[in-house]
Amino acid sequence: MSVFEQYSPGLGSVGNYQVAGTPWLTSSTIPASGNVANTSRNSSTQHIQFPYVTKQITIENIGTGEICFTLKDEGNALGDGVNGGHSFTIPPSGSNGSPLSRVTLDMKTKEIFISNKHNQPGGFQVYASLTRIDRRHMFELTGSGINSEPGDTTIVP
Repeated sequence: MSVFEQYSPGLGSVGNYQVAGTPWLTSSTIPASGNVANTSRNSSTQHIQFPYVTKQITIENIGTGEICFTLKDEGNALGDGVNGGHSFTIPPSGSNGSPLSRVTLDMKTKEIFISNKHNQPGGFQVYASLTRIDRRHMFELTGSGINSEPGDTTIVP
């Protein structure tokens, strides 16, 4: 007797990354965090969970202060990028003469975390291009550059 199962694409399904993705949008404000030193865990971190694995993500800062995004919500993730933190800072538009207030990344993930870096309210917009790969197929992101201890450069396969 044959057993038929409906096909479901997985992470190695190349076609899902070659075609245009399904658009997904969200925006939010971030309350002031009390994160004055810029190095401690932010109590107002926003957890963005995507319904499917992403193909590309654009994060735009629409607030007046810096925001950071990380791939793990852990105490050492925010930190100072120079001293081993694992966050990416997005300045507000027009700060220090920079017109850039957004970043676009080609990456597969099922979630990101966004925080304001200073003790002031912030805001962001997220656009994601989604594959049709169910988020449960996405492995847990961990290791060097994600959530390892500051100064750890070990790459775990």
